[in-house]
Amino acid sequence: MAVSLSGMSLYTDNDNESGWAGTDGPDTYNNSEQGSNSESWNVAKNNTETGTLTKSASLNSSRGLFIFLMASNLAPYYTSIDLELQSSSGNYKNFECANSANTAIGGNFIPTAVDYVNNGTETGTFAPGSLATTRVIVDNSSSGNIRAVINNWIDAMYYGVGHTVSGTTSSDALFAEAFAVDDLVANKYGILLEQGGIIFSQGDLDLAGTLTSKGETLVFLETVNGYSTYNLDITGTVVLENTSIIEDGAVDYNFDSSTATSFSMTGGVLRGYLTLVNAAGQTMSGIVFQSGGTATIANTVSDSPFNQCGKTTITGQLDSCTVNKSAATEAVSADNTNKVNGCHFIKDTTASHAFELTGTANSYTWNSTAVGYDAGTTGNGVEVTGGSITGNETIHITATTGTFTISVADGATVPSVSTGGAVVNVAANQIALQVTVLDDSTGLPINLAHVWLGKDSDKSELMNGATNASGIISTAIDYDADTDVVGWARQWDLSGTDYTPKDFSGQYTSAGFSITIRLSPI
Repeated sequence: MAVSLSGMSLYTDNDNESGWAGTDGPDTYNNSEQGSNSESWNVAKNNTETGTLTKSASLNSSRGLFIFLMASNLAPYYTSIDLELQSSSGNYKNFECANSANTAIGGNFIPTAVDYVNNGTETGTFAPGSLATTRVIVDNSSSGNIRAVINNWIDAMYYGVGHTVSGTTSSDALFAEAFAVDDLVANKYGILLEQGGIIFSQGDLDLAGTLTSKGETLVFLETVNGYSTYNLDITGTVVLENTSIIEDGAVDYNFDSSTATSFSMTGGVLRGYLTLVNAAGQTMSGIVFQSGGTATIANTVSDSPFNQCGKTTITGQLDSCTVNKSAATEAVSADNTNKVNGCHFIKDTTASHAFELTGTANSYTWNSTAVGYDAGTTGNGVEVTGGSITGNETIHITATTGTFTISVADGATVPSVSTGGAVVNVAANQIALQVTVLDDSTGLPINLAHVWLGKDSDKSELMNGATNASGIISTAIDYDADTDVVGWARQWDLSGTDYTPKDFSGQYTSAGFSITIRLSPI
């Protein structure tokens, strides 16, 4: 099996292209990177010359790249090399692709990518859908005395947004395999480049096949006129293991796996993303999220640091993750505090909150730690009036009304809290006590069974009430130390089944207390 690429359209391969004016025609020595030939050109000394290709194409108007392969032996001499794209109306965009300070086009064929939608200097209104003429302008006006020989070659030209990678990987090197296809002499798309085993991309990627990458590095490349924000979409069945996807320079990328058939990522790095969106059921574990923007996490992410990232909105779960010096006002946002389980928050020097609670008035459990966030000094670290936000609180509650109870799990940091006006109560070191009562003969729950639970040492009451329709009664208490408990359960119903009462005993610990009692019908 092998991967395949689609998404880039050939404008011209410049093998004996008849539409050129101002150049010298096919290269005498068949100097080329793609195909069998290229358009050759002797740009005279101390001159500015323009090669003009009259050829129509319909470029995507909303997003896209124009890529051309060019080599120039004038790199030590030229002032600049420009690309000009002109629509049928005569309006055009000009792109400076190389200059004397940045000789990006040199003696070897280089694929130059321009974002014709967002970059370039426009004259009139350029219409990509009606491309009619392409010009390459070589300013050699300050070259001095040089030999009059062929010194520029123009090879294949493509347009499109980037690659859709389909098929199936034959090894565990998704990006290397895709580069090998990009780099075929018959293709030479110029979207993917390779150096030192690292794959660079200057176009969008849609991973649509059955693809595996292990231990690779993909870099989205900063270029003179290329994309400033790339798109990386995962729509197929994709596995990434210890693979890193990072940005180069002042670019970023949108990572979207929300429509993937199947996606998992374990280990590796996601650095410099602008947005990150995934879907429920996708495994993401042990990843370093570095200098990223906003993320929407719909699955469980475990054992992963979020280093200096923007706001991470959780609809799934963060388990045992470190949120380190978030650049956002609220580092993590969710509608329930239990969506961060055993996480560790480290505050940046800028004002921010560890967690934004967007839920409605209710009881919540906090089971995470926060280092460097203000532990609070008033009302157990709780601000209950005025809606003031000082910027140091561990939790910010967005609600303006209602009463919130934050039960702090044993070992978790007692959070300081700010609100938009709601009343907040914090109960530290809370544990859950639960008794379930079942019918011994049927195994079904017993509704309205009466349960009493107390400390064995002094019989002080911990629980006293009736079970619900699921046969459960529960409560939360402050944990002080491991403690022996005793209790009883009974159900006497004049109109229904009566049961033999039963005593029970046990011990609650920092993990809480849970027991199931089976009562026998009389």
